[in-house]
Amino acid sequence: MDASEYLAFLPLLIYGIALADLFSQWKRFFNPKKWFLPYLLFTIMLTETALYNVFIYAELIDQLAGLSYFNYLTYLIPPFLFMLTANIFTPDQDSETEEYFMRQMPVFLSLLALFAASHFLYDFNENLHTLAGRLIAILLILVTGITRKIWLFYIIVVLWIFLLFVKGGMIST
Repeated sequence: MDASEYLAFLPLLIYGIALADLFSQWKRFFNPKKWFLPYLLFTIMLTETALYNVFIYAELIDQLAGLSYFNYLTYLIPPFLFMLTANIFTPDQDSETEEYFMRQMPVFLSLLALFAASHFLYDFNENLHTLAGRLIAILLILVTGITRKIWLFYIIVVLWIFLLFVKGGMIST
């Protein structure tokens, strides 16, 4: 292993911790008493987002060699923000899903917007549609968190599905 592969371990571990937290919430899909459609859709969306970020992280591994410590810390910002988002998003086992979701909405959506914005720190060779979609998503996420309007969640999900198809053709090096 070279130095860049060692440095890539920590961000990928942080994404792994967040994914484990999200995967533990998939059990709510099998308990109708815990169903709340916006929560279930966001669980799917956040899981795919984490997987995509692990995938695109391959683009950054070569850039890690020769970094200063402070520059390396900037590479930890997106995974750390995502882990915080996933942690705030996931309710405790005995929590009422809808009530928890509505109460935590401003916090986890603010963190999600910061996470999405942190992707502008790096060049992932993404196309203009992906970058424009990310900017629109950030604004929409912030407005949704402030207003707590459920119908805005469904717009976010539609935008995510659109961006899923746009980024689906990306090939990692």
